[in-house]
Amino acid sequence: MDSSGIDRVLADLGAVMDRIAALPEDDFAGRIQLGQEQKRLRRQAALWREGVAVDRQMLEAELERLTARWQELQDQRIDIVMQSGGGSQGGDAFSGAHAMELNRKMDVAHGRDQIEARIAEIRRLLAVQD
Repeated sequence: MDSSGIDRVLADLGAVMDRIAALPEDDFAGRIQLGQEQKRLRRQAALWREGVAVDRQMLEAELERLTARWQELQDQRIDIVMQSGGGSQGGDAFSGAHAMELNRKMDVAHGRDQIEARIAEIRRLLAVQD
């Protein structure tokens, strides 16, 4: 695959990430389908990553999209301190443990670990090119 091919794979990967972000939160089937497509594209990119110079601009654009998506997920997280009473005498109806569990489930549903891993990989690739 030449550099335009890997650029296409990375662009497709970015488009899949955008489609995942646009899905309704309860569209689990859509998330699974797009997640599989995302994995396929990542495997394809990994096969060529070491042998082909990757377009820095494309990586920077993908990093920008992923960082924005990560921030959206961060903004959606439940503030554990506030939900458990903010240090005051809050009730047990919604404890910090419940908030932590909901945050964990949201992270899994939205692929937060994969987003963080790809951000780290892009930063590594950009650092190698410097």
